[in-house]
Amino acid sequence: MSNENRTERAKPGQATIWDVAQAAGVSIATVSRAFSRPGKVSAATLRRVHDAAERLGYRTETIVHHSREDDELRGLISIVVTDLENPISAQYARGVQQYCVEKNYGLMVNDTEEDTSAELAIIKRSLNHVDGVILDSTRMPDTAIRKLARLKPVVVLNRVVSGVTSVTFDCAPSLRRAIEVFARLGHRSISYIAGPDNSWQNGLRRNTILTTCQTMGLTCRLLPCAYPLRDNAAAAFSAFMERPTTAVIAFNDAIAVEFIRFLESHGVGVPQQISVMGIDDIPMGRAITPSLSTISFPRRDMGHAAAKIVIDRLLHIAPGGGVGEADRTDGVDGTGGANDDGGDAVPLHFESSFVQRDSIAAINPLIAAGIG
Repeated sequence: MSNENRTERAKPGQATIWDVAQAAGVSIATVSRAFSRPGKVSAATLRRVHDAAERLGYRTETIVHHSREDDELRGLISIVVTDLENPISAQYARGVQQYCVEKNYGLMVNDTEEDTSAELAIIKRSLNHVDGVILDSTRMPDTAIRKLARLKPVVVLNRVVSGVTSVTFDCAPSLRRAIEVFARLGHRSISYIAGPDNSWQNGLRRNTILTTCQTMGLTCRLLPCAYPLRDNAAAAFSAFMERPTTAVIAFNDAIAVEFIRFLESHGVGVPQQISVMGIDDIPMGRAITPSLSTISFPRRDMGHAAAKIVIDRLLHIAPGGGVGEADRTDGVDGTGGANDDGGDAVPLHFESSFVQRDSIAAINPLIAAGIG
């Protein structure tokens, strides 16, 4: 539907600040300023905005009572990523940017570079410049995230936080499917190369792998954290060599790719001797030899959904229906903060899928006898 049709069909009381901005030919921030601080807007622009609002039946009381400069919409949201060099973070940001473009919103990208101690400081520095925040795989405590959500609309990507809207993917069914494939190929022992201890996804993956292996009568060995690679990979990989297993699941594809290189440098063939899989389905995993088995999930769709939840809330757009829409925000008030009564926001879950490639093969009985 065109912008013209959208503004013509807006019903009294249902128009949004975005509709007014489109009709007046100005930014969202200008519309916000026209009502909250009219002295900051030229007379011609002010008249254009008010005319558009009156024509569309926009209910200005939602912002007219706010007079502090900090309450103005700036037309900018931020996404805080753990590592912009990681394709996962980059694709989340691309998905967020796509919806920002659709709604004429700006995007600020903040990279913590895997420095958990700096994450909160980075967020605080940007908070006065943005209308809302998307946190990608944040390692901050739940309490800190909930406090942030009381200040600005917040959506958490790749993690579930009670009382805050979360967008994540369900990795468990795909992990169970992968372990079933390992078992069918004759593998009786699996190692898990862990991610960071303070990663919510790491705990979820570890528990799923442990439970599934126990249910299927398989041996599961937990290895130390190997991420970030520059700091932890060598120790984790060396620990594996002390007591190897015939199959390995890595916390993510980056670890799995580096682990395959490590094995090959030590004369160990993949998948002839050891089968390896990762999680994330990054381009590098498809490009290496052997191609990496992995778990795939729709990162851009998740980023798009997170941006939709934040921006639609800011623009007072009623949530739509259907998977991927911003329709699962029960227990969250209109500003994006958690309700005072402590109600939980219902996470928005996306599905994942197990992708079997060349890095997994049937076990060689002669080799298995020497590995375990």
